[in-house]
Amino acid sequence: MKTQKEQHLNYLSSKSPFKIDCKVTIFSEEELSILRNFGHWFKALAEGELEPFTEKQKLFIEAANGQREPFSLEEKAWVRYTKRKEIEEKYGHVLNSRPELETDPFYSREGAKHLRRSQMSTMGKNHWG
Repeated sequence: MKTQKEQHLNYLSSKSPFKIDCKVTIFSEEELSILRNFGHWFKALAEGELEPFTEKQKLFIEAANGQREPFSLEEKAWVRYTKRKEIEEKYGHVLNSRPELETDPFYSREGAKHLRRSQMSTMGKNHWG
């Protein structure tokens, strides 16, 4: 008979990388890596498919179910992911009608830097002669 730890490890090893099926721009690279590697496991814990066997896993389930604020990076990443999914399901029609900031040159990071430089230059000329 397998221990709970062995069941969890077998579960994790049997899954392919977790597919993040929402906009990923709100996640850091570290959060994305955590979600890809452990998303299936997080989901199984949160939905009761796997029973927790450590205190950390029990705390994760509480955070995932909104019973307490997320504290660890794993908890924060999972809660952010699930909340983002809820937002996209509820407001996807509005979110999808806006321009993509990553691809729209008007909203590019370089454009913002250029605008900031020109504003600072103008302020300098007007205020410091």
